[in-house]
Amino acid sequence: MGSAAKLRFIVVLLCFTVFSAQNLTTFTGTYGPFNQTIYSEFEFVDEASVSNGALQLTPDTALGNRNKLLNQPLGTLQDRSGRVMLKQPFKLWDYEINHNYDNGRVASFNSSFLINAYAFDNITAGEGLAFVVAPDLGIPSRSYGQYLGLTNYDSDGNPVNQLVAVELDTFEEAFDPDANHVGLNINSIVSNITTALTPLGIEIAPKNEARFYNVWVQYDGVKKFIEVYMEGQVEREGQTPPRPTTPVLKADLDLR
Repeated sequence: MGSAAKLRFIVVLLCFTVFSAQNLTTFTGTYGPFNQTIYSEFEFVDEASVSNGALQLTPDTALGNRNKLLNQPLGTLQDRSGRVMLKQPFKLWDYEINHNYDNGRVASFNSSFLINAYAFDNITAGEGLAFVVAPDLGIPSRSYGQYLGLTNYDSDGNPVNQLVAVELDTFEEAFDPDANHVGLNINSIVSNITTALTPLGIEIAPKNEARFYNVWVQYDGVKKFIEVYMEGQVEREGQTPPRPTTPVLKADLDLR
C-alpha cells in the first residue's frame, strides 16, 4: 500500500485451476465462505487477514485489523501491505526428458475472484493490489506503496524474483499511465504492458463507493499468452456475471 494507503481490498471468491505440466492432471479449487477455517488453505502474510467474510489484504478502517495488536496509533493506515497466497504449490513448467528448455511443457491456469477496493473521500488513495504467481509465500520487507507487496527498492527488476503479477493500479506513479489501469508485471512493479480502464467504463476505486468487480486471469501454456477480464457486479452476494468476450489486457507470456 502507498504512503497514505487507505484502500480496502476484499476478495470474496477465488477459483484456481491448474493443468500440471508434468502429469497433466487437473486441479480445481473453489474457496469461501471466508472465515477462520480458510487459514488452512491460504497463507496470510503481514497485514492480511480474514475480515467481514472476505480476504482482507490491508486494514480497512482507521482502527486497522492489527493496530491494537501492534499498539499503533489510531488512524495509522500508511505504509501497509499484505499478501494472501494459496498454500498448495504447483509445478507450472517442465523440461522435456532430454532437458530441452525450449520444448518443455508449460501449464495452463485460470483464476477468478471478486474484489472491492474502497477509497475514502478525505484520505489519499492507496496504490492498488495484484494477482501474483511467485515461487514462495513470503513478502519482501518494505514492499508497501508503489511496490504493491511484490518487490522493494533493492529487489525490483531482479530476475531472481521469478514473479509474474497482474496489477490493478489505483494511484499514478511516475512510471504509470494513469491512476486507474491494469498491467502485466514481470519481476518488477514497472509494467511490461498496461491498459487504461477509464475508457472501458471501469473504475477500480471510486471515492466513497463500494464497487465490486469480477476479475478473470487466464493463462494459456500452449500458446503462451495471458488474458485478463473484468466485469462489474452490483452486489457482493449477487450473481456472478458471465465473463466478457473481450479481455481488458492480453499479452504474450512464456512462464519459463
